[in-house]
Amino acid sequence: MSSMQSSSPVAFPTFADWRSRITSAGIKPVVVVAGSRGKTTVVRLLDAIFHEAGLRSAIWTDMGVEVEGTPQRGELVPWSRVDSRLDEGTLDVAVREIGWSTVRTSGLQPASAAIVAVTNVCANREACMVHGEARLASQTLPELLSAASPEGLVVLNGEDFSVSGDEVPRDRPQWLVALHRVTPLLREHLSAGGNAAWVEDGSLVVGDATATRHLGRTDELAFALNGAAGFEVHNGLMAAAVATAMGIGESHISRALRAFRPSPRSMPGSFNIVDVNGVTAIVGLPEPSWFLRPVLRAVKDRAIGRLITVVGRLDPVPDVDLAEVGRLLGRASSGLVLHSESENTSRATSFRQGVALSDVPPPIVHTPSERRAISRALAMAKPRDFLLVLADRPLPALRALSRATRAGSRDMLAAD
Repeated sequence: MSSMQSSSPVAFPTFADWRSRITSAGIKPVVVVAGSRGKTTVVRLLDAIFHEAGLRSAIWTDMGVEVEGTPQRGELVPWSRVDSRLDEGTLDVAVREIGWSTVRTSGLQPASAAIVAVTNVCANREACMVHGEARLASQTLPELLSAASPEGLVVLNGEDFSVSGDEVPRDRPQWLVALHRVTPLLREHLSAGGNAAWVEDGSLVVGDATATRHLGRTDELAFALNGAAGFEVHNGLMAAAVATAMGIGESHISRALRAFRPSPRSMPGSFNIVDVNGVTAIVGLPEPSWFLRPVLRAVKDRAIGRLITVVGRLDPVPDVDLAEVGRLLGRASSGLVLHSESENTSRATSFRQGVALSDVPPPIVHTPSERRAISRALAMAKPRDFLLVLADRPLPALRALSRATRAGSRDMLAAD
């Protein structure tokens, strides 16, 4: 059965109507968000939308459980209280983040969630599909999608064939999300009467082939580098699609998207953007080449000055991908500041060999630690430059940048 043949429910007129229908069917008003990348951002965006709409919400991310914005001690016990409060009506909605490795141990039951959203698996990169995370995703995706109630909805990445292609189960109503309406899966889905979210003429839109809701402009999304970071725009569309399907109005959604900023404390390394004395610093986690490309594309599209990149151990990058990551960063960067190379000299050598493949390899500075590397990179940077920190330890990196903002990067270097 093709996804384009599945019926898609229209957006409910109000959140209260959506919740009443879901709970009357014996389903908890819980949204499950999964994927290889972006799921924490989608969870946090949804929580921001709920707060803007005046709803009482709880979330469970890899940072723990929060109830109405307050972090809880532990996870299982607080989440059981969330379940009880959803039943009592003292909480309106909850969102849970799940990784591929925890789908089978999460306690998710079939047909138990109102909505399941999947951000991505591999971004259609063949090199990604041979690695463990992608193989695990393909094995557990059917089980994950079955956690959505047939009375509910699945919201899927309409660009990633691993998420919404022909091999994916089609027994739940679906909405698709893509950056462009002409994306093949999205175009076919819309022509069959389905609902979707996409970008049109610089605006976020949600709707079907005949009617759409406009939810603001991409250039108003500060968390997405004012629209330059397409992967963050996609996360915004995913959250907007889920919220629209739940009956939340476009004014609440658009205001929340405009105001959203990834918190350094609750979302360290999630494309945190920090202004450091005129230098735009971005802190992200090290990524394999298939996820790094969109980050570099975003910076290149937005950058006015140079790009200086801080690189450390690159633990999440497979050995066979180190040279390609080095090539990409060497080609995109005006300078590389490396650290912690002595911790694994063979991997560091593979990375540098990739950098050398660039037509014009950038100058490389070697430092012993991440903190020293950030200090050195800030000393090299000028106003209007971009600093990309692929942080082994995002929280200390963000603290270092915060101190530099207050004291000035050159003062920080002198004090280091």
